[in-house]
Amino acid sequence: MKNTKEKHYIAEVQEQHGEYEHTTKYLFKTAGDPLEYAEKVSKTWYGFEEPDSADNGGYWQNGEIISSVGEVKKVSLEHYNVLKKYLSVL
Repeated sequence: MKNTKEKHYIAEVQEQHGEYEHTTKYLFKTAGDPLEYAEKVSKTWYGFEEPDSADNGGYWQNGEIISSVGEVKKVSLEHYNVLKKYLSVL
């Protein structure tokens, strides 16, 4: 039987717009693969369901910005409960 207990994570979406780079941290919980979850978030970060893939990884958002997955780390429930006061939960 598969383990269906949700685990808690902190992750980053990295954005590149020309010479400017920006990182946004967020929280999520999943019983599935956390990297797949983070990939879907970065792919749909600007609301486009099927953005074009960028050559160096990530996804073109409206032809101007590239979004990609940054770091993904597992966190304890205690840390998650504190961090959700300060970060978005997706």
